[in-house]
Amino acid sequence: MSSDSLVLRLGASATLSGYVLPVLLASLQRHLPGLQVQLRHLPTGQVADCLRRGELDLGFVEGLERCPRLHYEHLLHDELVAVRQATPGGPPPRPLPLAQVLAGPLALREPGSGTLACIEQHLRQAHGVELAALPQVRYLPQLAAIKERLLAAPGTIGLLPRRAVAHELLAGALEEVWVLGLRLTRPLVSVRRPDQPLPPAAARLLTLCRERYGSLS
Repeated sequence: MSSDSLVLRLGASATLSGYVLPVLLASLQRHLPGLQVQLRHLPTGQVADCLRRGELDLGFVEGLERCPRLHYEHLLHDELVAVRQATPGGPPPRPLPLAQVLAGPLALREPGSGTLACIEQHLRQAHGVELAALPQVRYLPQLAAIKERLLAAPGTIGLLPRRAVAHELLAGALEEVWVLGLRLTRPLVSVRRPDQPLPPAAARLLTLCRERYGSLS
């Protein structure tokens, strides 16, 4: 199959577009060197909207929210971790009480993101806590903006995907803080319209993802 005129339209939320898809797309374009990839970085809810309007061939999102008339496939799991600017003494030797962390300054993703939805759901269901009731929460539009905030505001804690902070943790710029009762995991999934044929390039991308991570569905 010639790929000279092929265009693959993708939409993906922040974690997937920044930390999962790049290596997969590099591999895909080695198989299909003429393929043009149009990747839109979108909040989870907007990916579904664009698929329904026929603006995307395939989407990648995070979290448990499901929209009717779309097909979802679990691809891998993701973990959110509590991090802050690295301190001279290092992380606390024991987990911090959740109430202490929630009372202090927090930097979180903006409403509409799958990351924030995961945090909201866990706090509400496991601890009876509403984010709106917390005293010091700042919402930021990008993962990079949250990391910059943490580096500029000692003591502020962010809840971010481990994949997104792996480099900063390894470099010693950020440190992970264990928090009692805080366990944040979520699925990373593909999403498409079942009433439309999946383009061959999109099908190949899903195959590459399954081969690399193993399907959880």
